[in-house]
Amino acid sequence: MYGVPFLFGDKNMQNIIITTIAMLFIINVQAFDLFNPDRGKPAPKPIKSSDRTNTGSSNKLPIPFKAKASIKPTINKRPKNLLPQKDFALKGTSIIGNKRAAILIAPNKKEFIQYLKSNKRTKIDSKYIKSEKYQSYYLLNVAAREVQIEYPINAPCRKDKDKDGVKCIKKSDGITIAALSLKERKALRPKRTPAAIPNINKKRNKNLEKRKEIYKNFKRKVIKDEDVPPGMRVVRTPFGDRLVPIK
Repeated sequence: MYGVPFLFGDKNMQNIIITTIAMLFIINVQAFDLFNPDRGKPAPKPIKSSDRTNTGSSNKLPIPFKAKASIKPTINKRPKNLLPQKDFALKGTSIIGNKRAAILIAPNKKEFIQYLKSNKRTKIDSKYIKSEKYQSYYLLNVAAREVQIEYPINAPCRKDKDKDGVKCIKKSDGITIAALSLKERKALRPKRTPAAIPNINKKRNKNLEKRKEIYKNFKRKVIKDEDVPPGMRVVRTPFGDRLVPIK
């Protein structure tokens, strides 16, 4: 009597466990299919070995590969509104050993000496340029009878002036250089003789004639040696002889 209920209860327990496991499996499968974002899409294509070498974790760059600069080089652009050309004039150069200097005449007509410091690009003193707009003139080189000056970008050298010895040389990035040469100056004209000088000459001639008239009857006194008394000696001059005592 006791064995039958035990068997009946044992079978019921097995059925309950099997039913619970089956329900949990069905719920998990449905939840997975319901929330899967790729549900209903075709299977992805297999990846080829060649694609893996180019797109995988390898750091190799595809071939051919052209490097691109991340930072573009800065180029000095010329301003649209350029200022008039202001030129220096060369008056002389000095080269003593390693020391080089140029004697320049500034656009404001002031004369000054500019040294080429350490024989390198040297900024010209700005006090010889009246306006602040005209800045950044540089002395580049000093040679015999010639110098080179770099002009500012906003006032470049663009017109040669042969009369003043200015020749423009264009460089890259809007930079211009002027080669200043020492020009030969024309000889100065002689000064005109003032009108008063002929009158002075006439007066001198008149005085000379008067003196000639006064001294025309003048006779030079001559003392002969035999006429010299003892204790005296003769002193001869252009105007005549005279006696002086012997000391």
